Amino acid sequence: MSGPIGYVDTPAAEAVAGTAIRITGWALDTQQIDRVEVRIGSQIHIARYGLPRPDVAAVNPEYPDADACGFVFDEDLAPLRPERHRVAVVAVSRGGIESLLASKSLIPPEALKAWQELHAMRVARDSPPFYILPALSGASLGGAAGLTDAYAPYLSPTVRTGMRVPILYLRTTHGAERDWTFDPDWDVDRCSNGRRIAEDSLSSVIAHSIRHRLPVLFTLNGGVWADAAGSVPQWDVNDHLEEDEANCQWNERDRAMPEDSLAQIPGSPHIGRSLTFNVYAERNRHYKKRNLQAAASAIVAFARAHPQLFVGVILDPDTYLNPFFNVDVHRQWYDYNPGTLRQFRQWLAGRGPYEGRPSPGVPDLSRYRREPLSLSEAGTLAGASFRTWDEVEPPRTFPVEGRPFWEDPWTREWEVFRRHLVQLHYSELSQWAAETGISTSKIHSAQGFLVRIPPVAPFAVHIDSPSKAYDAGGLSIEGAIPSHGHLGAIVYGAGALNEVPMEVGSENLFATFHRMDPGWAVAEFNTADFQIPEGVPDYAMAYRALREMFNYGARFISPMAWNGCDGRDCAHPGYISYTAWRNTALEEAMRDFALSHAFLPLGARLWTFGSPRHADSDGWVATNTARLVAGNGYLDLACAGDSAMLLSPSPLALAREESDLLVLGVASEAIELLGVEARTRSGVWVSIASRRAARECERTSAGISVPLDWPAALECAEQLRISFTPTAAKHAIRIAHIALYPQAAPP
Repeated sequence: MSGPIGYVDTPAAEAVAGTAIRITGWALDTQQIDRVEVRIGSQIHIARYGLPRPDVAAVNPEYPDADACGFVFDEDLAPLRPERHRVAVVAVSRGGIESLLASKSLIPPEALKAWQELHAMRVARDSPPFYILPALSGASLGGAAGLTDAYAPYLSPTVRTGMRVPILYLRTTHGAERDWTFDPDWDVDRCSNGRRIAEDSLSSVIAHSIRHRLPVLFTLNGGVWADAAGSVPQWDVNDHLEEDEANCQWNERDRAMPEDSLAQIPGSPHIGRSLTFNVYAERNRHYKKRNLQAAASAIVAFARAHPQLFVGVILDPDTYLNPFFNVDVHRQWYDYNPGTLRQFRQWLAGRGPYEGRPSPGVPDLSRYRREPLSLSEAGTLAGASFRTWDEVEPPRTFPVEGRPFWEDPWTREWEVFRRHLVQLHYSELSQWAAETGISTSKIHSAQGFLVRIPPVAPFAVHIDSPSKAYDAGGLSIEGAIPSHGHLGAIVYGAGALNEVPMEVGSENLFATFHRMDPGWAVAEFNTADFQIPEGVPDYAMAYRALREMFNYGARFISPMAWNGCDGRDCAHPGYISYTAWRNTALEEAMRDFALSHAFLPLGARLWTFGSPRHADSDGWVATNTARLVAGNGYLDLACAGDSAMLLSPSPLALAREESDLLVLGVASEAIELLGVEARTRSGVWVSIASRRAARECERTSAGISVPLDWPAALECAEQLRISFTPTAAKHAIRIAHIALYPQAAPP
């Protein structure tokens, strides 16, 4: 039996700031409506029902009482706890059947004020915020509709939203007649085979940003995914270049595959052929540099005129030596282009550009020069006898029986070189962007770090890390950090949750990112997994992902995607979870995250122990016979005696210059004494806040502030240990949050 139907007319927005809310709408049922309830937590309020709605009756005359089906609820619900309150509007028929008409949020002003006092005391006015930037396309075609105001009640000086939009700088051109020069005013209605060639022009994205005051992160994409939507060589210089196999990556059989050879991959029919990255690919590098710099120059002009709207640029997503042929029947290895083999030999021998003597048009690579090999040493590693360097060949077979390929020293040389090629490509892209005037702090790569199911050997951290038992396509964390910018990571599923095995077992993925590049960011993510498109991630996964990304210093995050799938359709055929953002648990967790982090500056670390709708210990554990219980947004620390200790999650990878203040969201009268210690990487505990009376600590709206005094020898803390002496034996201490606050900005 179907339930009531209806609609909530106001409020139109998802959230209302304040404690007062006015709700209007209509509800109908074949058995008539008994009541319309407004549910806020455990409280149930009854709306006034039976108001005239002739507009509804005109469309639904078959329902009883259609002409008087309107309802209104108009009340101030103060006082409310300082958190987001979910408001459910439910119609109940006389037969007792319920229908949820709408879910809204009510945000009392106090929900954003916990960190406001410290922010005013310690944070410079022009400090950058933490950006949440849903990916989208077709901004001028309605692809960004609703984004401008969707999260307005949740925003603060430290948490802002915007958009990430792709600019296909090799595809959106003036065409072959004008040598494929970049066209900032690209006609988004231009089609091929009934499909738009590209959905965004740079000018239209900039215009949308300015018109709606919406910050923007540009994906300057000339890589494999910019070329995945079909071949249009008359417009796309990437497609034109790929018509000549000399410009392409070759497999171990010296063959460049057709573009559509991987058409079985859903949504990606043209990723079978990629441009080679070697420095001798003169035409590839010419067009990439020219068009990227043309787009970047226009972005620089926009950034100078509207600095508050420019978040930055990210570069070619997923820059690999083609790893997409990764099933056994199609397994291939790349890149054996003659130019790549020439560069490999020079890299081994430390010659040519690696000794500072590049040929015209080739960059000086002397800073990448390592200890060169002699020809005989190369032969020994390869198990071959080379008479000249021109005879030197990389491995072309990769056995798994006997001595597996990942244990072969010659394969390792080849793999290290492939990682070097990816590193060089990202560094050149970043250099070209920086040459136009874009600050290096605003330039990020966009490398994918996808976790395979079942798990295999972990990602290579360094260029010279051990070889992996699979084709990693030249992937390494070090190689994804561009010389003129920062790491931008693409993470899905377990990667987004920071649940990735690492080469060093005590490390985690985000701590490694933070150690290697404190300016890193999340260029794209979803808590769903590519390999499980029908899986629906829950709130706990979303909460963890956001906590981990922020706490390890990500400068911004870009969820996938604003105009992707809608979470309300998760049970419908064709739903793809890893493209869903709106009306998902991830979006729901983001709303709570934005409130808990309001006025908390970038660079802080915050453990909120879940949220009002989720309990999580955040990896903190109790020691010294104390007992820890996680509630929805708090920890209860039960002290069995006269003292207790809390251990933080590890590794923190917290450098001494990152924080000088610990903030405890706890009532000072519950604690007599407290102290803080830090554990070094060698396992030694060092005091960074000597035991003191809680009443002597400064208190703000965020809680007790404990100054941290780092000894000169302590460069990095891997874990914290907080000791408490309660005011009464066996006393339970409720902790709303723990934070590490960044050092105060200079006056």
